[in-house]
Amino acid sequence: MRSLKRFLSFLPYLSLVLVCSFLVCAHAQNDHKTLRTVHEVNRLSNIEARNAYPVQLEGIVTYSDAEWGLLFLDDSTGSIYVNVHGQTNSYPPGGRLRVEAVTGPGDVGTVLVNPKIQLLGQGVLPAAERKTLSELNQRTADSRFVQTRGVLRAGDQDWQRICFRLVDGNDSALVVVPQPANQRSRRFVGSTARITGVSGVHIDAKGKVVGTLIFMNSLDDIKVEGGAAVSASALAVIVNKNNPTNDLRSSDLRRILLGERKFWSGSRKIVLLLPTVGTREREAALRLVGMEESEYKQYWQQKTSSGEAEIAPAAVAANGIAVSLVAQADDAIAVVPLGDVRESVKMVKIDGLLPSDSGYPLH
Repeated sequence: MRSLKRFLSFLPYLSLVLVCSFLVCAHAQNDHKTLRTVHEVNRLSNIEARNAYPVQLEGIVTYSDAEWGLLFLDDSTGSIYVNVHGQTNSYPPGGRLRVEAVTGPGDVGTVLVNPKIQLLGQGVLPAAERKTLSELNQRTADSRFVQTRGVLRAGDQDWQRICFRLVDGNDSALVVVPQPANQRSRRFVGSTARITGVSGVHIDAKGKVVGTLIFMNSLDDIKVEGGAAVSASALAVIVNKNNPTNDLRSSDLRRILLGERKFWSGSRKIVLLLPTVGTREREAALRLVGMEESEYKQYWQQKTSSGEAEIAPAAVAANGIAVSLVAQADDAIAVVPLGDVRESVKMVKIDGLLPSDSGYPLH
């Protein structure tokens, strides 16, 4: 009993010691120097960034997209990503911001989270760093404002915004502009261009980094160097990616359109998909065989009635459907607008030329 009384008499002191120890630990965990430059933030490892270092800095907006929770800033010491998920404000490129936030771990390096943001006025975008796609794919320029070059292809992503794939040799990157696809954006497909934007990472549904994703503020950040589509009427011939055909002579394409050539190499039967009747795409295809619609229809009626052909070529109501069908059918071939070509299919050269080349026969 005496021992129990002695123990109870120490409880107030023990409680005081525990409370003091908790306060000392809590103070130690939050007693971090406030970081005031991007360079200081970027020096932290992802493990250190978990300690929520306080940050107060000013920087220039290089890209802002509230819908996707993206904000990239530059100051004189570096570049950084600010996680603005849940916030509704977007900021103009070149805008000057004051940001109070804490550090957190990112997919590549330290990021800023839980930000309080104040727009101070309009500044000037920093000069873009020139990088090759190969350098960007090495993850050495994450969050930085860059300029790179390559050939623009249409992207397959269903992101309800403009999406290209930029290709340079064996290297490629996705390019995104935060606005819906339109006729102007389609005209860039096939061009060799320099683009300016923020280099980020493309993460798949499993959270794995699968490539580079370049965030571009607008289509004005594309500077065409050459190879742009001659006109909006340029057409492309596409096949399945598994098809070994890379080039067709215009005479061979004409024979396919007329049903005179029925097979790919070996015994694989050609499945021809044409644009729907009355479209400019179909008219352009028929010009290659020198026929009007009525003549082409009559031609195929005679072939099917005589038993030379089983059915006439299928007319596909929407170009997007034709692209999807070719992507799924190994033996399909289709004629579609250049701007509708996606990376899920392969574009075939005609007489060694692409739609962006002078002398290409399908317009």
